[in-house]
Amino acid sequence: MKERIEFRISNKYAHLLLNPNKIKKNNSNTVIYLTKDNPEFERIKVLTQEIREKYNDFFFLYSNVKRVYSKRELEIAVLLRVKIKTTFEPAGEECGTVYDETLACEICGANRRQIGPLKLKKSTIPKNDIARTIAGEVVVSKKFVTAFEQRGLKGVSFDPITFTKGVSNIYQLNVFSPALELTPNTIAGVNIFDLSESSNGVEFTIPGGYQIKVEKEIYKCPRGHTIGLNLLSEPYVFNSSSINEYDFFVSNQKVGVKRGLLRPEPIYFCSTAFKKMVEEEKLSGFGYEIARVG
Repeated sequence: MKERIEFRISNKYAHLLLNPNKIKKNNSNTVIYLTKDNPEFERIKVLTQEIREKYNDFFFLYSNVKRVYSKRELEIAVLLRVKIKTTFEPAGEECGTVYDETLACEICGANRRQIGPLKLKKSTIPKNDIARTIAGEVVVSKKFVTAFEQRGLKGVSFDPITFTKGVSNIYQLNVFSPALELTPNTIAGVNIFDLSESSNGVEFTIPGGYQIKVEKEIYKCPRGHTIGLNLLSEPYVFNSSSINEYDFFVSNQKVGVKRGLLRPEPIYFCSTAFKKMVEEEKLSGFGYEIARVG
């Protein structure tokens, strides 16, 4: 496995890097890819703290850890993390989907229950065979449903999505296999340098004298429902007999935050048989990482 980190740095600070000529500028951002053993990586860590302390500003605006595996690594993996590549809106709640919030954690907002069918706006659903709304509702194509059922794979059920004019041939994916437990080796946080468990609530005034209040957000729930804002490491999962019995799973613990329509979401996992189905049927919208089981 090869790992590197993508940083998108504000152009106004990019000149502070050691080798500014070896980076790519894109509109207002500077994009750079680094491994952790590169001297620039430690330089970015230092500059991130300095810019925050001196100017209350962000040195980089976005970061993402990218992992590349050999074909052999993916073939022998016991379990894979499924990455759903496409996100869209509006969310179900904006289209009339009803949720029971009484079951949700009052601290982090995880585990609310959907009541009734998922309602979405037909014209906004991507053409991929799998996608998710900004609120984490997962939808799949009829082609996906047919392939999954014909191969006798296990772990999910499908419910037709409701549109304004009747039921569609797009389905909501519902996972019923036992949820997998993440081990403490799984790392989640705001970014690779910031493992904050919550944000600070702040109040400030914008031009015109308007008062803006930003509520405190919880990233790591003291009750164990959420482990951080973003997944930063490969997922580490406790071994379970169900891994050999089903083909699609969710994690028990979630990542993300309650913010407007957003809610914490589980990590998705699949078997190698599931990945084989996706490849042979040429289904779109999927990415993979290896999940470490032990």
